[in-house]
Amino acid sequence: MRDQTALFLPEPVQIVPAEHKSNPLGVEYETILREGKKFVLNIGAGATATRYSNCIEFERKIFRHTDVVGDAHCLPFRDGIFDCVFAFNVFEHLENPRRVATEILRVLKQGGSLVIHTAFLQPLHEAPFHFYNATEHGVRSWFKDFYVEKCHVSPNFTAPFMLAFLLNQVLESVGASCGKEAREAAGQTTLREWADLWTDRSKVPAVFQELQSLPNEFQSGISAGFELVARKP
Repeated sequence: MRDQTALFLPEPVQIVPAEHKSNPLGVEYETILREGKKFVLNIGAGATATRYSNCIEFERKIFRHTDVVGDAHCLPFRDGIFDCVFAFNVFEHLENPRRVATEILRVLKQGGSLVIHTAFLQPLHEAPFHFYNATEHGVRSWFKDFYVEKCHVSPNFTAPFMLAFLLNQVLESVGASCGKEAREAAGQTTLREWADLWTDRSKVPAVFQELQSLPNEFQSGISAGFELVARKP
């Protein structure tokens, strides 16, 4: 134990400054907590604005309201005790999402509910602990032992936010690697120019070569994919 936080990790635990703030859960989920009718496990809760007596906040670090620090791959809770589990922006950071899904199934009551948000077309973030970006089919596969009521694009993950996040990271990478002038030139190109490049490789937008030759440290955060070359030891 550290103060009022139960520790289930062998390594030293980081304490996050109390002034740190995480994104709000959203009105629908805050309402569930505020009503107090359900016993909720919030995995990867971060720095919540409000502590709720009916919610266990589970993390790998100690935030202002963290109740338990541990590994989501081995949840330190009895079988079938939670009415609901939240895991917002967590699953892309798990080494074995399928195993964690199985653990969540174990600690939920019969008929208990689960809500997750996880990344698809998002740039690298929270490196080196960003492991997966999943399609809808991948997410459904992780939770194939659940009855899935819906798997859809929520308002915080729509195309405008995808473009905003990705393009912001592209411009930041160009600026950091090639300088302010190249960043401004990249910002002047249009979505149409880049879309046309996909169907006609002769229509090369300005700063194409700068983007093409970004060092791997920048490419790895915004790339379309990776090549792995390996050998059996």
